[in-house]
Amino acid sequence: MTERLKDKLASGARKAAAAAKARPAEARWSVIGAVAGAVVGFLIGGVGIAAMGGATGVPAAIILTLVGALLGNRYGISKDRPVP
Repeated sequence: MTERLKDKLASGARKAAAAAKARPAEARWSVIGAVAGAVVGFLIGGVGIAAMGGATGVPAAIILTLVGALLGNRYGISKDRPVP
């Protein structure tokens, strides 16, 4: 079972490397956005999410990392595929 997991991980890594090589700006800006979001999130601290009578704390770094990666990805796509 361990070998099968290693093969799946290696296959996924190859696919990710091929995608990054095919679209370099998209990959680069996705990482830049994620890092920038994480840094801002660590500076902010945490946020509370309240719903249905309960509340829980969520690190802002997690939320802003995802948002930053999404925004960076969209910007990178615009750089990789120029409009004719």
